[in-house]
Amino acid sequence: MRLAIPSLCLFLYVVMSFVLPLPFRRLGRVAAGIAVLAVCLKFLTYETFGGSFYAPELPRSLLLTQEALYASVVILFFLLLVKDGLAGLLWLGRRAGFTWRHPFSPAVRIAGLLATGCPPAELSQGAGFSPAVKSAGLLALALSLGCWGTWQAVTVPSIRTVEISVPGLPAQLDGFSVVQLTDLHIGSLLRGEWLRSVVEKTNALDPDVVALTGDLIDGLPDTLGREVEPLGELRAKHGVYGVTGNHEYYFQMQQWLPVFKKLGIDMLLNEHRVLSVQGGELVIAGITDPMAPRFGEEGPDVRKALAGAPETTSILLAHQPRGAAANTAADIQLSGHTHGGHMAFIQPVIATFNEGFVNGLYTVNGMKLYVSPGTGLWGGFSSRVGVPSEITRIVLRAEKT
Repeated sequence: MRLAIPSLCLFLYVVMSFVLPLPFRRLGRVAAGIAVLAVCLKFLTYETFGGSFYAPELPRSLLLTQEALYASVVILFFLLLVKDGLAGLLWLGRRAGFTWRHPFSPAVRIAGLLATGCPPAELSQGAGFSPAVKSAGLLALALSLGCWGTWQAVTVPSIRTVEISVPGLPAQLDGFSVVQLTDLHIGSLLRGEWLRSVVEKTNALDPDVVALTGDLIDGLPDTLGREVEPLGELRAKHGVYGVTGNHEYYFQMQQWLPVFKKLGIDMLLNEHRVLSVQGGELVIAGITDPMAPRFGEEGPDVRKALAGAPETTSILLAHQPRGAAANTAADIQLSGHTHGGHMAFIQPVIATFNEGFVNGLYTVNGMKLYVSPGTGLWGGFSSRVGVPSEITRIVLRAEKT
C-alpha cells in the first residue's frame, strides 16, 4: 500500500521531533508514541477492519474521528517542520556570529517585560514558555485545524463562478454556463442526503450543461445504488455529461455505466456530442481515465474523442489534469482529481504528481484548463485546510479584442 510509507514517515518524524522531547517519564512518551502510531496506521486499519482501503465499511462517526486525527498528525508534521527549520536557521545564524533569537525565547520575553515596566521580581515568572506549554500549544493547534479541516471536507460546498475567455467563441455562446461537479466520492462519508443538497444548489443555477468529471463513487452499485439516485435529479438545458475517474475503475466501472445511463448521465468514453445553441454549435467531449488500461479498458484518446467534430468551440472533460498538453485540440479542459491539494501548505507536493496542475485556471499551449478542487472528497483523506470544496459554475466569454 503506497500510502503506508508516507504515513510511516509522518510517524517517525513526529516521534523524533515531538514525542521524544516531551517532558514526560518514559512510560508517558511510550504511550504518546503508540497513540501516534495508531493514528498513522489508519489505512491498514481501514483495510483490516473496514474491508477496503478505498471505501471502508465502518461507522461514519469512527471514520470522521479517524480522519480528523490523521489530518491533525499531518498538520503537526508540517508545524514541526517549520519549528525545526527555524531552530536550524537560528543555530546557523548564531554560528555565523548573529545574535538571533526566536520570538518566544526567554531573552526576548524578558526584554518585552522590561519594556512594559515589569518589576524584576516577576521577570523569572514570565521568562519563557515551558516545554510542556509549547508542546501543548502545537498539539492544540494541530488538533483544532484537523477537526476544522475534516468538518470542511463534509459540508455542502459553496458556488464558485469562473469566467473563461475563449478566442473565436461564437456570439451565441457568450454567457453559456457549465456547472462542473467532480470528485463526489459518494460512499463511506458523503452519502445521498449530502448529494441531494449538492444537486439542489446545482439546479438552482439553471445551467446550460452539467459536467461530471469523474470519481463520482466509492463503492459498488449494489451498496450505493440508492445513495447516487439524486444524480438523476440534475437538470440542464443541454444535458448532463460525465467521464470516468480512476475510482470508477476501482469499483467495477462496467457495472456503473448502466446505472449512470439510467440516471440520465451521458458518459463520454473517448467520444463527443455536438450541441446546438441558438443557431451555433458547441462540442462536448470526454476521455477515459489513464487508470483504464490497468483494468482492461480503453485508455484516454483525445483524437478519437474529437474525431469528426465540427470546427467550433470544444470543451473536453478529463478527470486528471495530467497530460493536458496532449489535449490542446480542445479549447477548454475541465478536470478534477487533485482535490486542490487538500491543504494549502501541501499543494506544491500534490502539484508535483500532476505536472504542476493542482487548483484553478491554467493556460496550456493556448488551451484553458480549469482544475476544480473538488465538490466532495475521498474518504481516505477527508480534510481541507485553506482549500474549500466547490460547485463550479463555468461561464464562457468571448475574448475581447
